[in-house]
Amino acid sequence: MNDTTPRQRGSRFFSVTAIVIAVLVVASFPVTYFIPLATGRKSFTLLRHLHGLAFFAWIGLLVVQTQLVRRGRIKAHRELGVAGVALAGAMVPLGLWQAVTAILDRQGQGFRQPFEFALYNLVDIAVFAVLFFWAIYEATRRIEWHRRLMFVAALNLFGPAFSRIVFLTAVPSPWLDMGPNLVADALLFALAWHDRKVLGRVHPVTLWSILLLIPFHTVEPFIAGSAWWNGIAPAIYGFG
Repeated sequence: MNDTTPRQRGSRFFSVTAIVIAVLVVASFPVTYFIPLATGRKSFTLLRHLHGLAFFAWIGLLVVQTQLVRRGRIKAHRELGVAGVALAGAMVPLGLWQAVTAILDRQGQGFRQPFEFALYNLVDIAVFAVLFFWAIYEATRRIEWHRRLMFVAALNLFGPAFSRIVFLTAVPSPWLDMGPNLVADALLFALAWHDRKVLGRVHPVTLWSILLLIPFHTVEPFIAGSAWWNGIAPAIYGFG
């Protein structure tokens, strides 16, 4: 007889998927960051190091936090959550700063549309920030909302990280551009399956994430390459 409660089963799902996400994120960077850094083949700016450190630290903190909940150490989880809020607060400006730096690099290299990929940066950072701080608001109100908002926020970091692997392949556009986020979005279906098993229904956060994120990530490459986006992007990023 299985005497685990729905909350315990839920904790197990989120703790295991956090580890899976963390492993895949770390596995996405050997070619573009870890190996060049270790061999001295490529130098990176301080901003790149700070950006990477903050985002890796948040993923690591996600693993720790979900493990704490699984073990019933809720007080420690909440205390450590303060560090998560501070870290997320640093990630948003670091992410935008890195996006601006990347735009300048593309301009210097003579890209025809240097603002094209800036759409991905802006959307990923904005979605992460909204979901994370919404999750913090729900932390003491609706725990199931809190868990799922954090999960989807993590997926919005996993997608961009996984792009480092996808970009090394021969996948043609637009699949190359939409692929990383759609791979991350596939975990939403695992979450929906978990919801049905534990809650008996698909949770609203899960449902709306599927209905909104997957269609948007499918059309995002076409928006990024459009004249409309490349016309308004300079003003959004302060280049106007």
